[in-house]
Amino acid sequence: MIALGSASDPFERRVEAALERISWGGRPGRFALAAAPVASPTHRAVASDCVRVEIEGQAPVFLKIRHDDMAGDVLPWADAAAERAAACGVGPAVIAVGAGVLALEWLPAPWAYARLGDLQSPTLAAAVLDAKARLHASGPLGHAFSPFERVTALAREARAAGAPLPPDLDRLLAAAELARAAIAAAGIDATFCHNDGIASNVMLDRAGGVRLVDFDLAGDTDPWFDVGAFLNEACAFDADRRALIEHHAGTCREPLFARARLYGFLDDLMWGLWGITRAVTSPRPTIEFLKYAQWRHLRARTTLAQRDFETWLRIL
Repeated sequence: MIALGSASDPFERRVEAALERISWGGRPGRFALAAAPVASPTHRAVASDCVRVEIEGQAPVFLKIRHDDMAGDVLPWADAAAERAAACGVGPAVIAVGAGVLALEWLPAPWAYARLGDLQSPTLAAAVLDAKARLHASGPLGHAFSPFERVTALAREARAAGAPLPPDLDRLLAAAELARAAIAAAGIDATFCHNDGIASNVMLDRAGGVRLVDFDLAGDTDPWFDVGAFLNEACAFDADRRALIEHHAGTCREPLFARARLYGFLDDLMWGLWGITRAVTSPRPTIEFLKYAQWRHLRARTTLAQRDFETWLRIL
């Protein structure tokens, strides 16, 4: 680990500057990178540098230092969302907040981020849905998030940036608009949601404990977007999706299944657009944004090609 006060490269100076912004500068201690940034096959530690900081006389913390090129991918109320999650008992405690800096409770071993294989366990997948349900039950945060609007905004940004657009993007966007209209007609009851289905943003303690992390996109929306995005990540087969929907809702009525599947399609489209855009707007060329985008868009096409896609639109 690196002693505080001995910064010698841009990353180390960035950490020390971040500590100044939460009034921790000048204290004795040390720090080290906690998670290397990666976009494919999953994405984690991309929007922020993730650092373990040990200040003398206090417990270690997990420090998130936002990257300037990811500012649009972190909602202005993300810190408040992290605090709400902690109050619900499903997120790590928030220790300190500064401009673009968030210090969180360090989750020591055996806590570790989930891999896709972990989520193949029906018990663990159900526990993740239970954690998200606690967020939903806490009521609205007061800040709305629309995955449909994010898709529209990312598509506009991708075109303006000269990103490598998939040739069938217009067809994918048209399908998203059909889903938007169908869901709006059926109605939603917006509440506080995680809005992130990625496996790496679930922490497991290997004894059944679950914590949710990364509330950069959290806000008030249809809780079935939370469910659909997570099932899209965790489940390869509809039988598994149906079983988890039944666990979550007490029943798996066809309109609920349809809503979850449509939101899964939307989540893939959204993150695919994010990837192709960041591939050209981020100054960090070593992160596999485009590779990740291509995978997510492939899965979106696969869902759109399902013979039941139109049926899902009709039965909401």
